[in-house]
Amino acid sequence: MGAHPHLKRLAAAGRLAGAVAALLVVSGPAAAAPVIATTAQGSVQAVERGAMRSYFAIPYAAPPVGELRWRAPQPAAKWATALNNSKSPAPCLQTGRSAFSERGDREDCLYLDVHTPSGKGPYPVMVWIHGGAFTTGSAAFYADPSPLVAKGVVVVAIQYRLGALGFLGHPALRDNDGSTGDYGIMDQQAALRWVRANIPAFGGDARNVTIFGESAGGFSVLTHLASPKSAGLFDRAIIESGAYGVNGQLAQAELESRSTIALTKVIAANGGCPGEVVTAACLRALPEAVVRDQLMSAFAAAVPNIMPTVDGKVLPQPMKAIFAADRNNKVPVINGSNENENLLFIAMGELGARMAAKPPNFDPGDKRFLMSPTAYTIAATEMAAEIGVSARDLTDKYYPLSNYGDDRALQPSRAAGAGGTDSTFSCNGLNVSKRIANQGAPVWGYEFRDQTALPIMGAFNGKIVLSLPQGAAHAAELPYVFNMFDLQNAERKVLQARMSQYWVNFARTGNPNGPGVPKWPAFKAGSLQALDVASGGGVTPLAASAYSTQHHCATAWAGLTF
Repeated sequence: MGAHPHLKRLAAAGRLAGAVAALLVVSGPAAAAPVIATTAQGSVQAVERGAMRSYFAIPYAAPPVGELRWRAPQPAAKWATALNNSKSPAPCLQTGRSAFSERGDREDCLYLDVHTPSGKGPYPVMVWIHGGAFTTGSAAFYADPSPLVAKGVVVVAIQYRLGALGFLGHPALRDNDGSTGDYGIMDQQAALRWVRANIPAFGGDARNVTIFGESAGGFSVLTHLASPKSAGLFDRAIIESGAYGVNGQLAQAELESRSTIALTKVIAANGGCPGEVVTAACLRALPEAVVRDQLMSAFAAAVPNIMPTVDGKVLPQPMKAIFAADRNNKVPVINGSNENENLLFIAMGELGARMAAKPPNFDPGDKRFLMSPTAYTIAATEMAAEIGVSARDLTDKYYPLSNYGDDRALQPSRAAGAGGTDSTFSCNGLNVSKRIANQGAPVWGYEFRDQTALPIMGAFNGKIVLSLPQGAAHAAELPYVFNMFDLQNAERKVLQARMSQYWVNFARTGNPNGPGVPKWPAFKAGSLQALDVASGGGVTPLAASAYSTQHHCATAWAGLTF
């Protein structure tokens, strides 16, 4: 199956220009994280943040520029004077300017932040891989992991090459083994090797490393579970909304074909290559400004759903084939998604329409910018074509407008959001959990269900400017794991305390259960955990059968497999 049309909106958001939203070699036992930590490359000065110490912008690899552009990451150079950085590194080059892309991006970006408790370790280590459709995002947005750190873990937030710099593949760039592409995943693997080698200097336990990530970060975690090059680099894994791409990976030949289209356009616009022959040297000589302003967007247009591909090295086969052959890396896993994932992308569409109005319209009472019934029918037809189901069944049987409240203006957006959530995230996620459980590895499933969650998209100065309520949309769980903004009421803060405790328990023992949190049954027992505020049902087991029925996994989306 190709990339789901609703997921394409996340990449398309990178082209919503101007959109704004308030979102986002040391050995031996570890002691307390020191004010100055010494790594294999040099020492790093901490920033004191109360009960947490942060070490910002540590290079884990050499700058991937010039001759190192589109190559596997190389070791960072040593430094003589202690690094004394007070903030996260500049983001890697972003694709376009969207609600989620970040300013100040640059090609020299392979750095990580380490956040540690100020007490004595060794502490379990959690390595965060940010999301952003493999086109946007950075460590800076996650610079306050205090809900986790306060409970006794070291959190490492890493950056990796994005878009064309991280995932383009061209015949001229093939490595000696014939592979090309997936440089962003190689960056992540290099960061994990750095953690294994250096984290004891920060009070972390190098023998207990959990990788976790959301959206593209969650898909990255799945990629590490599949990649033979990631074997032995981590001990546990948490996948947040990351199963969306399990059916859409490109083969190397297709990636190279699409990359050639993007590069041909950009090279022609910039005077061509010497002798009209595209060489690696020519590509690596492209100015950073040309890559940022032209190639990143051209590649995103050629590959609307950027993700790891079957490059022959990082992924020798499609992810699904690796799991089906039982050759994936087996560690304890938490895997889950949010109840209304695709409402974030529908909200992006509404925001884009409001911004395109002349003058821009930010009155949520004006509902002309919501999806129309005709647009919903078109969206259902696209979903049906992708999966091979009947469009009429989708609109009339599984997602009829009448099922989505009495406000007719909201019905098409809610129906399209439900269909996209189920086909892209919920059912793929369920299938991934089933596969892992059937292999015998411990897996705990969840669904984040807080309908009162503060919206990720469309909040300006505390005022909501969109008509569409987003509920438990894509990325809505992030403020319950990281400290991103004030959750504003007691029951959300209780949910944050419980979720962060589950994540820390899992990092510590490979099991989310422990004192002070409700029992979370293993997925193999036929349950997921509903993660909700008390007024919405609370934190309680959710039967996998009921989840499957709600999301039509055994009916409309029975053709999805993993």
